[in-house]
Amino acid sequence: MIKKILQGTLVGIGAILPGVSGGMIAAAFNIYSELINALDNVTKKPIQAIKSIWEYIVGIGLGLILGFILVLLVFNYVPIPSTLLFIGLIIGGVPEIYLLAKEKQFKASDFIVVGITFIALTVFAFISPSTANVSNTNLFMWFIVGFLLAISLIIPGLSGTMILMMIGYYIPMTELPKDALTSFFNFDFEMFMPLFWNGLFVGLGVIATFLLAGKGLNFILKKIPRKFYQFVLGIMLASPINIIMSLRGEMLSEPGIDIFNLNAFWYMWLIGIILLPVGIYIARLFVKDEHETEEN
Repeated sequence: MIKKILQGTLVGIGAILPGVSGGMIAAAFNIYSELINALDNVTKKPIQAIKSIWEYIVGIGLGLILGFILVLLVFNYVPIPSTLLFIGLIIGGVPEIYLLAKEKQFKASDFIVVGITFIALTVFAFISPSTANVSNTNLFMWFIVGFLLAISLIIPGLSGTMILMMIGYYIPMTELPKDALTSFFNFDFEMFMPLFWNGLFVGLGVIATFLLAGKGLNFILKKIPRKFYQFVLGIMLASPINIIMSLRGEMLSEPGIDIFNLNAFWYMWLIGIILLPVGIYIARLFVKDEHETEEN
């Protein structure tokens, strides 16, 4: 039980951090198909579906909360070590995804799927984020924010939060819970109510995406599982580049700082390089434990 909650927590955190994908963390831990299958059954047998993954749900909820805290208190100040730790978690799950993508042996067409996905994600990583003004964001856009958050949980490797960064909505999204709680406890309901509606539409976007995307992905996993995992493998191989490129100045407390300046930030990179194999080791422990559980 504790192991599943911990895995769910890391999935939830992965859904919040820019460049990281909760679905990719789930795939790395070899629990992705279990979550998607339950998501597909939630409209048919809701109680049974929720009961089968309740530990993951609790963990994901905790992870989302911790993810917001990490972004506001940790990730903004020490992004390099925390990001390299998550890259390690992803790399640690590559062997299992490779076996699922390979099945018996790789064919030329299989390499094409992996290669195209890798190139597309790598190009995507170099697109500069937008500086759009979102102060007058309407409720439909907050629904889209919820959609992108859910996508980050459902589709391995597709970081909805990175897309939010690129269109200029990431910072408003991370500040929404803090601003809502602050205004509520200060009895500033004039400020709180718009924030409440924004949060509500984020939740509606998440729920709608879960219900629609879950069925589609479960269908894909049953019909063309190898191609799907080849697609995931391409994303996982490109994700370290994608994630590192998301570490830009606007993610630090003082915008404009170049974190790629090794003379100034060598100690952060050193700590991150130490944490990278730690992430790989943690992922391998989870996967090994998963295999032992299946064998028993």
